[in-house]
Amino acid sequence: MFHVKKWFTAIAITSLAIGLYYVDKQMEDGLWANIEYIILPDPMAYNAYEKGECTFYVFEEIKKDGNMIGVDWHDAELWASNATDDDYNVDQKPAPGAVLQTERGELGHVAYIESVKEDGSLVIFEMNYNTPYEITERLIPSEKVDQYSYIHPKENPRPKSIGT
Repeated sequence: MFHVKKWFTAIAITSLAIGLYYVDKQMEDGLWANIEYIILPDPMAYNAYEKGECTFYVFEEIKKDGNMIGVDWHDAELWASNATDDDYNVDQKPAPGAVLQTERGELGHVAYIESVKEDGSLVIFEMNYNTPYEITERLIPSEKVDQYSYIHPKENPRPKSIGT
């Protein structure tokens, strides 16, 4: 009787493994990728930045794009260095959907790049440039583009809650 239980257990485990392997091969991204997506949290699920501030606004815009940035980069003046530490691409090349960052001002400032025009100027959207909670659009002339750092978001692997 003892050997029958061992054989039954071995057959059951082998059948389960074969079944999981078969299901994994039938799914586009694989079974394990789907399990990971379901189990692991969305890295952009919670915006820890202070409402009304430029950092909060940019976080939400990046989230809407289905991308991600750091949730703990602190004040805007620290974003470029913290992004670099977190292996994000930070350079002098603006791109739509990237973050414009400057250390200017008391705590620095960040803005969302809506577009790059043919002449090299930037259309940006930002919050708290003039007043807390106020979202404004601004044009950065091409001759001033090199005064900023640009943080390029990563693709969010688990965007479960797109939008606000």
